Amino acid sequence: MRMIVTRELRNVDQVSDVAEAESAEAAIEVLGSEPVDLVLCDWNMGGMTGLEFLQALRAAGWAVPFGFITSESSKAVVAAAKDSGAAFLVVKPFSTAELIHKVTATLAGQAVDDFGGGGADGERSVAFASLLEGLLRRPTTVSAAACGPERQAPRWTADYVDDSGNKVALCVVESKLASALSAALTMLPPSVAAEWANSGALPATLSENFHEVTNVIAKVVHAGDLHCVLNEIAGFAPGEQLPDIEAIKGAKSAEHFQVAVEGYDRGLLSLITFAS
Repeated sequence: MRMIVTRELRNVDQVSDVAEAESAEAAIEVLGSEPVDLVLCDWNMGGMTGLEFLQALRAAGWAVPFGFITSESSKAVVAAAKDSGAAFLVVKPFSTAELIHKVTATLAGQAVDDFGGGGADGERSVAFASLLEGLLRRPTTVSAAACGPERQAPRWTADYVDDSGNKVALCVVESKLASALSAALTMLPPSVAAEWANSGALPATLSENFHEVTNVIAKVVHAGDLHCVLNEIAGFAPGEQLPDIEAIKGAKSAEHFQVAVEGYDRGLLSLITFAS
């Protein structure tokens, strides 16, 4: 993520240089050794958290503008960031335009009015496409398609729970699409994705990438103020029955998308929400 953000920022005219630090403790050393006009930080880190880092800077009298780049997006996180003096919060996955807008506005001394993002309601397929574009950093097209949960192709599922551990949603992804999204995330060649497209299994690297993909999909799975988090991922062979099939049939809502990743394969993805 630091590599991606650094690459994007180096193309911004208002940015002359970017320094990196692997932890809050390392970042404090950077701040003490060279002038810094803006700090961009994750929320969850080993050692000092991003919020603790910001609070420590403010307690020590450091007034450098501070922005969060994080997958956390609950109301509590947004409120804590704002109350502690953050200038903005960018929720992963994000578009280049969103990041650059908030960075350049802050460097220019302007307030970022849309603190915390928020994501306006709109056509779900468009919102989902934008989500994947921001994650994959490449053109992605998504359109609604009719398909049921009992498809016969190999597929993967990711289930989501609320803060109390109750299952609230399920994401079902055809294996060829899971491989495509996972490979595209870290720019692995299409041949790697194709090799695993119909195997019903993912090697360690692609499995980790797919975990990240399904983690950010929580942004479109959850409804209203519900804080929805990824619980676990599972793979299923052709014809193998998905878990909780009766619950799926009686789901509160089900949306089905045909997802195409430029240069890679396409496939079906379903978002199934259960009644609360």
